Amino acid sequence: MKGSTLFVILVLQAALVMGIFAVVAKENAAVGESKGNTETNGGKLGCCTKCNFSFSGLYTCDDIVSKCDPVCKVCTVVKKYPVKQFQCTDTFLGMCGPPCKKN
Repeated sequence: MKGSTLFVILVLQAALVMGIFAVVAKENAAVGESKGNTETNGGKLGCCTKCNFSFSGLYTCDDIVSKCDPVCKVCTVVKKYPVKQFQCTDTFLGMCGPPCKKN
């Protein structure tokens, strides 16, 4: 009787711990999504002046532009007045594109 009771208690504790980890993982995923795109974009931007490159081989482009690059999947509005401006929040794999030319 003692062995089976101990087994039931251990199984219930394991289920409780797994449930806690699942809730924490879901909360962390929701926080990451609100910051921008959580998937790596397989495309390549035409140009990027303010490149934020990491040694892991991923980069983001911090340029503020009047029109997003067609490759960008998640483009957020960063300024509405007097002229609407955007920033691509995607993470790209590889090297940054050439610097953008000012018009």
